[in-house]
Amino acid sequence: MTSLTKLDVHVEKEAKSGLVELHVRVNIGIKKDQGKPRKLARKLSYEAEYINFLKNLKEILEISEDRTYADVNALHTEIMKNGSTLNKVFQRVQSTRKGEELKALAQRGIGYYHDSMYFKEKELVEILFMKGFIRVVTATGTLALGIHMPCKSVVFAQDSVYLDALNYRQMSGRAGRRGQDLLGNVYFFDIPLPKIKRLITSNVPELRGQFPLSITLVLRLMLLASKGGDPEDATAKVLSVLKHSLLTFKRQRALDILKLYFLFSLQFLVKEGYLDQEGKPMKFAELVSHLHGHEPSNFVFVSFLMKGLFHNLCQPTSKGSQQFSQDVMEKLMLVLANLFGRNYFPAKFRDANLSFSQSEVILGELPEDFKAALNEYNLKVTKDFASFLLFASKLANVKNESQLPLSRISKKCEDSQLVSHLMSCKEGRIAISPFVCLSGNTDDDLLRPEMINQVILRTIGVNGTQAPMLWTQKLDNRGRRMPLNAYALNFYKHGCLTRLGQTSGKTRGKLLKLLKDFAFNIQDISDSLSELCEDEHDNVVLAFKQLSQSFYEKLQQVQTQMHPHHLR
Repeated sequence: MTSLTKLDVHVEKEAKSGLVELHVRVNIGIKKDQGKPRKLARKLSYEAEYINFLKNLKEILEISEDRTYADVNALHTEIMKNGSTLNKVFQRVQSTRKGEELKALAQRGIGYYHDSMYFKEKELVEILFMKGFIRVVTATGTLALGIHMPCKSVVFAQDSVYLDALNYRQMSGRAGRRGQDLLGNVYFFDIPLPKIKRLITSNVPELRGQFPLSITLVLRLMLLASKGGDPEDATAKVLSVLKHSLLTFKRQRALDILKLYFLFSLQFLVKEGYLDQEGKPMKFAELVSHLHGHEPSNFVFVSFLMKGLFHNLCQPTSKGSQQFSQDVMEKLMLVLANLFGRNYFPAKFRDANLSFSQSEVILGELPEDFKAALNEYNLKVTKDFASFLLFASKLANVKNESQLPLSRISKKCEDSQLVSHLMSCKEGRIAISPFVCLSGNTDDDLLRPEMINQVILRTIGVNGTQAPMLWTQKLDNRGRRMPLNAYALNFYKHGCLTRLGQTSGKTRGKLLKLLKDFAFNIQDISDSLSELCEDEHDNVVLAFKQLSQSFYEKLQQVQTQMHPHHLR
């Protein structure tokens, strides 16, 4: 058999002055093919084509300084200014995973934007783009909503099932922004013409406002009103949040519901000791406000703290010592993971055939004393919320409640005395749907977490998520329990991200984002407790300080191993 020609291509990349040079070495070894000159000539022809291809590739990859979308001199001058905004922004991203890459691209006038980026990295792209230093941004749908980045042209690079009329309007709307450009350009690439026609001609779905209030938001508004330098201005800002909601636009009933919920929130905050009778913030209001992204876990945490459960748990290794055992730290992490690390697996995960034990990745339940305190807290809040629903039911639209939600059919079964009685009976059936009454449900079912969203009146616009209750179990739409992911606890125990990514089913970027958020929460709690507690040697303060330092060090060590040249 004739031996094939050997083609050995070695490619080297060398960075010089911010450019990339390509060095190609081609070693061709040809064995004499005696008796078949035609095949040999064909091989030589192929080899010549390969060499010519590599030469052309080298010319393409050699990017000269004039091939850029940015004014390099202007960008460099702006960065070098002491105290300039760009200089501060670049310094903030130096320690992030993609900081150097984003900076190098920015010098070419290019950027990218997606959901997995850190906030500091997104901020860099937004500022440079709005100042004109970045001219081209490749982005996902994350850039479509709520980001002020007007541009001259928008290009839809490929088709997607998520590209509908609403997303199209949101994405293309930044091209030719009023007051900046007279004309904007929208380009389609690799998208079928029939779909382009549908996107352009389709009506935008009607926008409906979401319920704008939460109890933590009400507390933050009260903090703003009490600590503002100008009381009148602070009060006006608070009222604007309540009055100018899209949910209440031309809907007086929705505005009345918001007012009732605001009063319920104030009652809850006063009852739990976050506000005094005059509406002024009290001891733990700042701590709950710092953890606003984790309602209702922030309220549950403070309830544990006020019951002394953390003081019972955080006992040092010996009397007079300020160090805590690993067992104490792991139990503390278990409690915090159940509060602030609530990330769920699908219910079918329990039935999956896995190569590792489920106990390694499924988060355990709270310790018994914490679990009992949580049940007591939930029961108390549930009763208060049920009372609120009974009062709010007076604002329900009785006519719409008697109609089927989709067909809008409103017809009572006059042939059945039982049905007629249940549909018109008001005793014990004030705040639940009249259709639910047919199954024998009553207002008592509002106290059941698995039933509250199914029996509540639809037209009052409130559901169980507005109640600050934390249930230990979450069920999917088939009634199966969804287990919690133990990513935070496992990371604290082992400090390994590779194994954690294999067992948790998440990418490294997503895990780092979750772990960093968890670390920030522990740090906020530690700092707040240090400010609130007069005794700096309090066991709980010391335990959270030790946990925060240990968790941060492990996270920093993992990031250093992944990116040794970019220390955080």
